[in-house]
Amino acid sequence: MSSQKSKPAALGSLLDTHRVLVCVGSGGVGKTTTAASLALRGALSGRRTAVVTIDPAKRLADCLGINSDAPNGNLEKPLPPELFARYGLQPTGTLTALLVDQQSAWDAAIRRYAPTPEVREQIFANRFYQGLSRTFSGSHEYMAMDTLALLVQHGDYDLIVVDTPPTRQALDFLEAPQRLQRFLDSRARAWFTRATTAKSWSAFSAVNRTTTFLIRKIEEATGISALREISEFFTTMQSMFDDFGERFQRVSQLLMSEETAFLLVTSPEPEVLAEAQEFYQGLKQMGVSLNAVVANRVHDEWLAVSPRSSDPARLMERLMSALQGPAADRQHAEWLVKNFLSHQHIARAEQARLTQFVETLPTATPVVRVPALSAFPADLAGLATLHRYLFV
Repeated sequence: MSSQKSKPAALGSLLDTHRVLVCVGSGGVGKTTTAASLALRGALSGRRTAVVTIDPAKRLADCLGINSDAPNGNLEKPLPPELFARYGLQPTGTLTALLVDQQSAWDAAIRRYAPTPEVREQIFANRFYQGLSRTFSGSHEYMAMDTLALLVQHGDYDLIVVDTPPTRQALDFLEAPQRLQRFLDSRARAWFTRATTAKSWSAFSAVNRTTTFLIRKIEEATGISALREISEFFTTMQSMFDDFGERFQRVSQLLMSEETAFLLVTSPEPEVLAEAQEFYQGLKQMGVSLNAVVANRVHDEWLAVSPRSSDPARLMERLMSALQGPAADRQHAEWLVKNFLSHQHIARAEQARLTQFVETLPTATPVVRVPALSAFPADLAGLATLHRYLFV
């Protein structure tokens, strides 16, 4: 990896100079852990920090020692000082964690914006709403954006770290709200509110082929085939749509502004780097800049071996001469040499792939390498351990 692109200290600057940090990347590469560690650093450095995850595995809750079954529609309280003290940590800021559960977030949004209790209960009882809030494509990401919009609107945080879904869905985090917003726009509303008197799907779908296609997609996504329930949903939600649109317009502008940074978390595996490259290209097409990359679980090559080719026989000779007494067991030494050479092979292959990937990025993009670590506690102490690699 070229030295000019390996700037670990840049992550500290990224946290200090941005209000929102969006962590993206494949599943299983340590993205949630990285996001939580970055948020912890923000709190330790004196910032009022929130970390938001839409990862259904809820690993963030385990890392931060919070109840993953707690309602997440309302703003949670900051982690208590005694939790930090348990691990010898003394933050001068605060850390608040929000785990976005799709259904709970939708219900919380309706409770916040329904004009009356009667309207709220009518929406909750509507079968189309129940299907939309549980299964509609993009609904999860839409609610994650609603949570982010709420945090931004309240203005209680200096730093918001967002842990997005895995790579193949991460672009949906940016695109799904717009798609769902178009579905909920004035034309869609007009279609369905005019359809209140329609007797069946066929009666309404005969009007317009576009409408027919939309109806089929809705029925596939929700399992609801009663047009009247959909019409009633749009009629009941009428007074709330403008609030939804205005709020998401603000948060979309925030994501594209200089206040927001995008951090790609990856690992050296070929398939993961291929997905990372696709994601980077997708961001470019959307006009979004990639501000930094974290490469997790990297094996470091041991460069003190000469010759670098690491001849097994020569390594055995050197190892046997270095071992003393009972430790000078040839079978054990052969096992050590075999494993050492295997590690060297893995490290060189990873280095080659990472170098190739980094060369596709803009020259100024900071790339931080976190070595493959032995298992560490999934708690605040473990998150703090990562700081020595992320912020050296």
